[in-house]
Amino acid sequence: MFILSIALTVIGAVLSVLGVYWGALKTVREYRVLKTDLAKLDTIVRDTEATSEERTQRRHALRHPTGNWGSLEYFEENAQLAALELVVHSLKWPALLTVAGVLVGSVANVVSLWA
Repeated sequence: MFILSIALTVIGAVLSVLGVYWGALKTVREYRVLKTDLAKLDTIVRDTEATSEERTQRRHALRHPTGNWGSLEYFEENAQLAALELVVHSLKWPALLTVAGVLVGSVANVVSLWA
């Protein structure tokens, strides 16, 4: 029973830390891809040498828009980028504190089994 308690404590800690890490990694990756794509889309829009049709085709080849009207064509993507910026910049320390809390709690659990 002692070994099972230690194993479950360690597995719980590892799964919790991996969950936070996976969520943070996915969020940061999505933020970077979206930010890069929107910067490329902005460059395409500002290309004065291409026709309107060519610019539209290049934009849609890079990222298919969720909207379909003028400058609102990529409105949802821009809103998503703004939300991701808030998340990426605001949740770094809380996520690290959560991981530290899980690890400290797990170590305390294992230590309490010997006491």
